[in-house]
Amino acid sequence: MADTTFLKGEVERYVRDQLAAEYGIPFQSRVLKLVTGGTHEFDAVSEDGRVVVAIKAASGLTSGGKNPVGKIMTAIAELYFLTLVSAEQRFLVLTNAEFHAILSRKMEGRLAQGLALKLVSLPPEIAERVSQIQDKASKEVSGPSRKT
Repeated sequence: MADTTFLKGEVERYVRDQLAAEYGIPFQSRVLKLVTGGTHEFDAVSEDGRVVVAIKAASGLTSGGKNPVGKIMTAIAELYFLTLVSAEQRFLVLTNAEFHAILSRKMEGRLAQGLALKLVSLPPEIAERVSQIQDKASKEVSGPSRKT
């Protein structure tokens, strides 16, 4: 099995550090109450609660060159949860430029007011590790190749 804990740990920590540097305030993962009464864990919330962020480390096109529909749908689910919290700024941070471009095109004119997509590029060493994990996970999902 691909070890995706790296994505949750290192990638999200890196993005939170970048946000902290940009906003001058610490960020941490936090469970917030939704306007619907439920709760949801957000990957980065500013210490003062004014900025709420979901983070996705999804890659771009599939190995077959198609749009990553499943990844797009999970990103849209995060955008939905972002609409259910009160905050001055709400972002979906993407760490892959190709996926950011794909999702930006898909969501053009469709983002709820007050939501934004943001790209935070990873440093090469983290990006390479993420790519290795995603490749391994992709191979596990697609299973053994068949020869016809």
